[in-house]
Amino acid sequence: MRDGGYRQLTDLFELMRRFPTEAACRGYLLSRRWPQGFSCPRCGNNSYYFISTRHLYQCRACSYQASATAGTVMQATRTPLRAWFALIFLMARSKTGLSILGFSRDFGIPYKRALSMAGKVREAMAARDSRYRMCGLLELDESYFGAGGHGKRGRGTDKRPVLVAVSLKGEGPAHARMQVLSSLTSSDIKVVVKAGLEKGSRVRTDGLNSWPPALVGMEHEPSVLGSPQAASEKLPWVHILIANAKGILRGVHHGVRYLQPYLSEFCWRFSRRYFQPELFDRLLCACLDCGPQAGQALQLAA
Repeated sequence: MRDGGYRQLTDLFELMRRFPTEAACRGYLLSRRWPQGFSCPRCGNNSYYFISTRHLYQCRACSYQASATAGTVMQATRTPLRAWFALIFLMARSKTGLSILGFSRDFGIPYKRALSMAGKVREAMAARDSRYRMCGLLELDESYFGAGGHGKRGRGTDKRPVLVAVSLKGEGPAHARMQVLSSLTSSDIKVVVKAGLEKGSRVRTDGLNSWPPALVGMEHEPSVLGSPQAASEKLPWVHILIANAKGILRGVHHGVRYLQPYLSEFCWRFSRRYFQPELFDRLLCACLDCGPQAGQALQLAA
């Protein structure tokens, strides 16, 4: 990676070796937030001194005080930065997802606090992916996520509808996006398409009537699919991702209350699966950019 590979991490032992102390973690945060050296958030001055008793950087010009975590998802945290770094590393690289209950036990962190930390990281993942728009050849389909049980199936179910998009490159998938919807109407789908897809993209879907009005400006290739097997053959990658995401939710998280953050986590990790040594640094930077409000809107996600 950049800087002669300094920001690459290949395993958990390497993480512990590079960040053995809280001071090492703070130093790395400082270098990632201000690569050219500390710059006062208030006046822009570069001269400062460090208040070691409070771990604060004070501007020599205006006396403004800032910490390495101020303005990030870790702002005002009482949890050791080494635990934050471990959580970010594991969430970035765990292919099947990280059990937060297991993390809280292994690191001696109360479960509710660990759950809050993970929620902030997931929101940082979602915020970073929201910057990008998918383009080229795409597969789109809908699925339904929620607790199992008896009753209606398919588009008559009480489960939450989710729009799934996969961009293709060559013979395989490149990036993924999953968005929980309130309904499968054209207006709801159009909002997601407008925010996340480039006009002129070539889009493959099934024959759902809601697609054409929502895909204006796209090269739409609908197919009437009469069976699940036909759907899997015509739109293979979205169905593979749907199956994988549902398997993780059932097997690792045992079901979730707020669905969207977990889908955002799955898509963030999937879209960057070929950059394993860089994932810790990429996710750490996303957490630095996201802001301290991350995780406060979970009640709005479902």
